[in-house]
Amino acid sequence: MNDTAAAVLVAVLVGGPAVMLTPFWLARRSSESHANTTAAAIRAQQGRQVAERPKELTR
Repeated sequence: MNDTAAAVLVAVLVGGPAVMLTPFWLARRSSESHANTTAAAIRAQQGRQVAERPKELTR
């Protein structure tokens, strides 16, 4: 086996699992980003609300 064939074999063995796992990594990153953005929007909205009773928003 020459050097080029060995390099290609290593690239396939390492790249195969990486390519298969990339969609899961991207989905997790996207969902975490969405969760953080949504949580920040909810906190900002609650910060603007005025409670009729002081403990109403702390439940």
